Amino acid sequence: MASNDEHEPGKTPGDFDQGRRDLLKAAAVTAALGASAGAGSARAYGIDGVQEGLNRTGRQRLPFRQGQRTWFSNIANWYEFPTTDPDVLEVWAYTDKLSYAPGDEVALHVNTTADAYNVEVFRDGGTLASVYKQENIAGAYHDTPLEAYESGCNWPVSTSFKIPADWKSGGYVVVLTVERDGEKIEHEAFFILRSANPGRTAKILFLPAIPTWIAYNDWAGGCSYRLPPEAGGGGREARETSYAVHTSTHKPWPRGFIRFPNVGIDGFLQDKAAGTVPINWEVTYPEFDYVFANGYAMFSWMAGWGYFDRHFAIWAEQNGYEMDYASMHDVYDNPALLEPYDLIVQVGHDEYHTFEYRQAVDAHLERGGKVMRVGGNILWKVRWDEENKRQTFYKDGRVTEDPMYEEGKRERLTVGWHHFESPTENPVTTWGVNGHKGVYANSGAVTPRASGGFTVYRNKHWVFEGTDLYYGDILGRIVPVVGFEVDGVDYTFRHGLPYPTGEDGAPSDLEILALAPALQAEETDHGHSEGLHMWGSMYDDARELAAALNIEPTQENLEKMVYGNCAVTYMQKGPGEVFAAGTCGWVHGLKGGDPFIERVTKNVMDRFTS
Repeated sequence: MASNDEHEPGKTPGDFDQGRRDLLKAAAVTAALGASAGAGSARAYGIDGVQEGLNRTGRQRLPFRQGQRTWFSNIANWYEFPTTDPDVLEVWAYTDKLSYAPGDEVALHVNTTADAYNVEVFRDGGTLASVYKQENIAGAYHDTPLEAYESGCNWPVSTSFKIPADWKSGGYVVVLTVERDGEKIEHEAFFILRSANPGRTAKILFLPAIPTWIAYNDWAGGCSYRLPPEAGGGGREARETSYAVHTSTHKPWPRGFIRFPNVGIDGFLQDKAAGTVPINWEVTYPEFDYVFANGYAMFSWMAGWGYFDRHFAIWAEQNGYEMDYASMHDVYDNPALLEPYDLIVQVGHDEYHTFEYRQAVDAHLERGGKVMRVGGNILWKVRWDEENKRQTFYKDGRVTEDPMYEEGKRERLTVGWHHFESPTENPVTTWGVNGHKGVYANSGAVTPRASGGFTVYRNKHWVFEGTDLYYGDILGRIVPVVGFEVDGVDYTFRHGLPYPTGEDGAPSDLEILALAPALQAEETDHGHSEGLHMWGSMYDDARELAAALNIEPTQENLEKMVYGNCAVTYMQKGPGEVFAAGTCGWVHGLKGGDPFIERVTKNVMDRFTS
């Protein structure tokens, strides 16, 4: 982490952890990721070495254990867990809640091998401000249950502090630091601070995609995508069953979820956008190569404050937009929280929601409220327990295991919004796009030579006012914004313009403004080994979709499902209005200063708050 003088109130946030990367590469990768096994400890394998100067396009590989050809072979063992060796310096922490209000007490649960640790709290946004410090707090080591990923770590409260009344609503990063013999290690906790007076000064409510962060939080080896090997976890072939049904919120965020280096989708895709992907290109995953080489969690480029949501917070605040912040869990507890606001905003990788949260959004629209969702991959329903300490997700392949199935509460099944066993409307009726009509773009062998932007069709729509975009122009060419997971709409062309078919539930008056190609998964028939592909065959994903839709998986039907799109849409829902840009990467256009992406975003936010 940079020195304190770089974090004075009023400073512009840049690379929040520039100085931390060397530490991670030298210490954290070999220590926390490579913790030795011991009594009461999960085996968390590290990597054999760290290759300095990893090529951004991923062509230079790390050394692996004998017989393992790619990083993909290491996925099962690539996760974080506390060491049992007191000589290994590390610190981990989590807050007792996901969000607070001014006057609340923040309790920190800390586990460290150091005798003492320091805490510094930053409000992260348009300016990066240090708001609280506490030094030389007594440290203690605590055993961690092997099932911590689903039941929580159960560490005691180490320290706490009361939030002053004058702290501004926003995202707060809690940095914990330990030092020993010249070695320094940091870790971050995080919380959302709600407004003490919702909607009094702000017309906009920003809702970071915390349920998606939780789904991808594989600290201790388990999340909605994996289990540790000792709990039956394996590889991609078992993804329908080899995952944690319950994911605890009482565990740390993985490395990279809260602070991530100043790279993003724009950085990972820039070489592709420049046309440097040659004929007979070998499939690459620069995102995974980067995080693997630099000691970050496997999913840290797929979810979290650091990679997605903070970039919108920075841009919006620096451009003069007054916003309140809340967790989606807060809306679950109190649906009336949305009522004081004109506009609610969702961004980034925004994949998971509850039935109750969606009900609140629909009610907001029926009151005449507005929604701007510039995020991708809206697919899944989850549930939270009463205290928001655990998120539940059974997924499509285990639909009958969900207790709600036998209880007859099918609308609350934790499956895809489009699943035939769960009688809910497709997401397009709320958010203007559908997850199952998009899925992947600009990652691996899914549209690898695409522009990274949208082809504009309705350039005279008010959304594009002042952009000087013409029919057929590319929106997102300067900073690639289409990727890695996306949402689309089933459409047909008439007289050179796209219109919704309605087959996916899209209303007939939904306006499709721009489009980009996407796939259910990767084209794996280009002569490369299927073992090299992260996302797998597009037909495998199509078969899963067919099962969810209760459609016979004939080749003819599969061919109708494998191709999708990423869409920019506008629709009215009663007196409410919805703007959608169905891509995780939109925020990286804002981060990179793409003037077209910025102007469109301002057009929407200004209209929706006027």
